[in-house]
Amino acid sequence: MFKYIWKKKFTIFILIVIGGGIWYMVSSGDGEEAKYDFAEVAYVDITQDVSVTGTVEADPKINLKFQAAGQVEDVYVDVGDYVSVGASLARLDTVALAIQVDSAEADLALAQANYDQAVAGSTQEAILVAEAAVEKAQADLANSEQDLENTEVLSAESVSSAELDYQTALTNYENAIDTYGEDVEHAYEDAYNVLDEALNELDDTFREIDNILGVENEAANDDYELSFEGAHENTYKELRNIYEDWDDLYDVLFAEHSDAVNGDDHDVIDGMLVDCDDLLGLVESLLDDVDDFLVDVSIIGGYTLAAKETLRSAIATEISDMATVSTSVDNAVQAIESAVTDQEANLESYEDALSEADQALEAAIAQEEADILSAEVAVSVYEALLLQAEANLAEVEAGPRDVDLASLEASIESAETALSLAEYNLSEAYITAPVSGVITEVYFDEGENVTAAEDFLVMVSDDYQIVANVSETDIAKVDIGDRVVMTLDAFSYDKEFEAEIIEIDPAETVVQGVIYYQITAVFTAEDADIKPGMTANMDIVTAEVTGVLAVPLRAVKYDGARTYVWMVDILGETYEVDVETGVEGSQYVEVVSGLEEGDEVVTYVR
Repeated sequence: MFKYIWKKKFTIFILIVIGGGIWYMVSSGDGEEAKYDFAEVAYVDITQDVSVTGTVEADPKINLKFQAAGQVEDVYVDVGDYVSVGASLARLDTVALAIQVDSAEADLALAQANYDQAVAGSTQEAILVAEAAVEKAQADLANSEQDLENTEVLSAESVSSAELDYQTALTNYENAIDTYGEDVEHAYEDAYNVLDEALNELDDTFREIDNILGVENEAANDDYELSFEGAHENTYKELRNIYEDWDDLYDVLFAEHSDAVNGDDHDVIDGMLVDCDDLLGLVESLLDDVDDFLVDVSIIGGYTLAAKETLRSAIATEISDMATVSTSVDNAVQAIESAVTDQEANLESYEDALSEADQALEAAIAQEEADILSAEVAVSVYEALLLQAEANLAEVEAGPRDVDLASLEASIESAETALSLAEYNLSEAYITAPVSGVITEVYFDEGENVTAAEDFLVMVSDDYQIVANVSETDIAKVDIGDRVVMTLDAFSYDKEFEAEIIEIDPAETVVQGVIYYQITAVFTAEDADIKPGMTANMDIVTAEVTGVLAVPLRAVKYDGARTYVWMVDILGETYEVDVETGVEGSQYVEVVSGLEEGDEVVTYVR
């Protein structure tokens, strides 16, 4: 099966620069002109937000919960208590978390002490110790210069004997290699033939399926095609599409098999066996689907009961043949694996002998070097020790380097970060009042276990809150603590108010068949003019990045899971470039990979 793709070639192109913008006029064969608007890939700041409309509510009930799971250690309030904003309401068992904080504080103190010690420099005692080490190294060097001439001859015979043994083992191994692989070659030749048989059977099966679906041989199913296109038209079309897809895979596999020669290219045969096995499974599934389809189609017109049984019988035969061929392919794979395993087992003894001879030779060479150079090694060692002692003395006298202090400063920063994390984890074990108000419900007592998903208590706020519904497509972007910027319809459009998300309802809210999740925010500043019932136009800031590579939103295209942009080459032809995107704002989207600063992407085609 061959497929042809016809592509028009542009014959004339004109590049026009107008002001700061660039656009192309390209003449095609039919006289039409394509014009493009471009944007340059550049670094910008992006704010990602979710816009919703909410309502100001008075005397709100606020459900508070722990941000971590654990055992309740203390409950500081009772129902009816009035609490001020920021007051501690309850805490979990913090023993382990407090230990982590203490450990992080100790690590920070140690890092700071190491830094302070390095800054203070070496003591006089350390300098005296370094000078004594230099004197000892000098004495050891003087005593080691008498042993060089006593060992050169004794080690030569040992190395020569080991070399002879190694050469013998190598010759035996190479002789075994020469006869290695014959069974493997035969197994691959057999596998090539099995693939040939499998392809033939696949071809027969595709022909049999086509006699039913009428994809390539459109006249094959004329007697009952009207029945297939009746109530089951969609299934019929889907089966025909699947047939074409698997037939394309067959064409690729057939071409690969034709290019191979008797299984000489093992990697190609291995890949073909895998692809063939996969295709056999797909075709078997298609046969099952076609059989189900034949069962479901009503007996109408030319699609008689006898025709139905005949077609199903043909399908059953092909299913059986597919199973037989699949077994043959699996057996061919196992035969190759067995041949390789057997050949490797036969070669193992020679490899072991060669390995032992190689190790013996290495040991002999090492011994020779140890014997001949023992005296030299002693001298070299003491020379090195002397140089080391002298270098150590110089280092002790010189004091710390900037690079050393930088490493110690980094250790302090790391310890500070660990302490901040431990303190944050400890803070998660507390519930504090987000606003001032009255406690109305307390659901847990001291000693009980609570999870992060369970409401712990309820309070009624003195302040107003804003309640809004966020669609299920945006709720994953919103977190507790996110900043909210809003305007109220009751005031001027340029007067902005700020709030903070304090609650996200885990249960969905269905409005006219659409799923939403309710969020609650509180004002971060009081304003006496705010009244209950006012409409709030909320922008929830969910992510902010600065100085990132970005393109305009209108330049980004989507095709399923694929994201790409259009660019234009020197001939004026467009081509696609895959990109990975990040934070998406109202005008720009972050480009994580795929483009570079200064690239020109198409934003509009006229």
